[in-house]
Amino acid sequence: MIEGTIIISECVFGGRFVVTFEPRSIALPSMEFRTHADALACANARQKAHGWNIIDKSGEDHHEVHRS
Repeated sequence: MIEGTIIISECVFGGRFVVTFEPRSIALPSMEFRTHADALACANARQKAHGWNIIDKSGEDHHEVHRS
């Protein structure tokens, strides 16, 4: 199984949040959400499915989130 990371970041255009998966893959494209809560819910679901760590770089949470 490939180890990976789920990253939550603020969209460069503002007002939205992006969830990306590293390493990048066609099977797991980046996803955009209107709220941080929606982005976090997506990241948590993917973390549960794949066991990957989550790093929140959005500034909404004041720390990085690491789960395994």
